[in-house]
Amino acid sequence: MLGLAAPAAAGGDSDPTVGGETRAAAAGGPCGSSYRHIGHYAIGSSPVLGYMDVYWSGTTKRNCMVVNHSSATYGTRLYTEASIWPYGSAAPSCPSSVGCDGGMYSYYAGPVYTPAGVDMSSRCLNIKGVVDWTTATRTRVHCG
Repeated sequence: MLGLAAPAAAGGDSDPTVGGETRAAAAGGPCGSSYRHIGHYAIGSSPVLGYMDVYWSGTTKRNCMVVNHSSATYGTRLYTEASIWPYGSAAPSCPSSVGCDGGMYSYYAGPVYTPAGVDMSSRCLNIKGVVDWTTATRTRVHCG
């Protein structure tokens, strides 16, 4: 399941499926119209609590990530966090800084972006997703 968060808003307390196709078309995807989906990673197992969805824009040379609740947690207000940063750089501090969004959300956290001005086309990513305090981390992924 991919979130349909509007790019300007962080954190998901409203159901992203409300508004159907109209909202999806307006959002252009969770990160914006120039971003395409490149990765999908589970958070937790038995049950999977959520997914880290990673996006890339060749136009902006940046990555974006959203953490979506899975069907097991969808609509339940839980601590949810999305973090993304260039490999070799310090992780962003949460709950709200460039590259991190965290809080008590019912549907998703994010979208969060790699720092502006950092060309990610030849860099690797680190990503971290949290749902209900269960954490998944991937390092050195989606290397350019």
